[in-house]
Amino acid sequence: MKLSLYRSFFYLFLTTTLLSARTFEDVKGRKIEAEVMSSSGDRVTLKLDKTGKSYEIAMATLSVGDQEYIEEWKTNKKSSGNIKEGSASGKAKAEAEMNFDADWPKLINSDLGIEIEIVEQGENEGKFIYHSPNYEFICDVGLSKNVVKKFAVLFEATREYCRLLPIATMKAHVPGAEFRNRILLFEHKEDYIKNGGPPSSAGVFMSGRKGGDIVMVPLVSLGLKKVGSSYMYDYKGQNKVLPHELAHQLTDGEYYKPGARGWFSEGLAEYVAVTPYRSGKYMVRSNLSAIKDYATGFGKKGLGGRALGEDIQAPDLKGYMLQPYSQFTSNANFNYGLGLLITNYFFHMEDDRSNINAFLKALKSGQSGEEALNLLLNGRSWDEMESDISKAWRSRGVKISFK
Repeated sequence: MKLSLYRSFFYLFLTTTLLSARTFEDVKGRKIEAEVMSSSGDRVTLKLDKTGKSYEIAMATLSVGDQEYIEEWKTNKKSSGNIKEGSASGKAKAEAEMNFDADWPKLINSDLGIEIEIVEQGENEGKFIYHSPNYEFICDVGLSKNVVKKFAVLFEATREYCRLLPIATMKAHVPGAEFRNRILLFEHKEDYIKNGGPPSSAGVFMSGRKGGDIVMVPLVSLGLKKVGSSYMYDYKGQNKVLPHELAHQLTDGEYYKPGARGWFSEGLAEYVAVTPYRSGKYMVRSNLSAIKDYATGFGKKGLGGRALGEDIQAPDLKGYMLQPYSQFTSNANFNYGLGLLITNYFFHMEDDRSNINAFLKALKSGQSGEEALNLLLNGRSWDEMESDISKAWRSRGVKISFK
């Protein structure tokens, strides 16, 4: 979506964290003094120093240097915040850091008997708030506890999946009593769009919001339909968008750094979303077939996919992994699908996970870009790593040719 500097959307829970003014320059050479207010995906909200007004624009309209500055701002913001040892967060961090060597989960089975607490029931200007063990749902219409419970199971199962993945995602380990993941629900799709939701999307992750990252979802995406004056749960389809966005919300900021942002951050979200799910269960042991079907075709039973085909002409691997995120999303369908295949290679197709673990640990320690990717190479040349990925997928019937 292309946006003029003089057009803006109103965002719920817009962050008030500011940086000192910076001179931003667009691709036409025009300059303004502004502060970064927030950024999500390929959009950024800037507050003009001269007028004090805020506007949302596409990052692609800014210079490459400004885009890199905003990506670094987002990374620093995600990584900010002190964690005291001995606190619930401190224990969660220790638990996450220790799980690099844990066994890969085979089945995620969420508790269907979760309890839902009604925190607020429209007393505050039509705002309805519900708590499941690890989520806070903020809705603009009242829902019954039973209905909330039915869709909350997917959210809780996705968190449990991300928690058990042995990649040290600390945000998935912090208990709900201290850090509930916030979900904004909208009765009408048009209100979802007005507040920043992409028109064709079923849900969206938005970072840098006041009080933490959020996921926004229209009720129709949860399988809710209105019957009389109330809502009923009637979801029979499969929604890969929601688990994808929930995985983003649960991914630590370090995994959005240069060198990982794009191929890994999106590949990981795709990996979670494509894993077969039903009634609180993620069937991880059988996800290779689903991953292949989704990346190369239109998914099982025609339920959606990236449709890259089984003879994929890929860019050179180094350039692909290091490209700016705005460039990555400009060809999102291809890059997301390829990121899924490459992420799956490092998770499951190498002899062990030592290379991906070393890469993720490097990101956690503050490294990024080529410095962190050198740990992924583990002494190989880029040509050799391309060859290893190609051979592994060729044995599964997918030909990947890197330029």
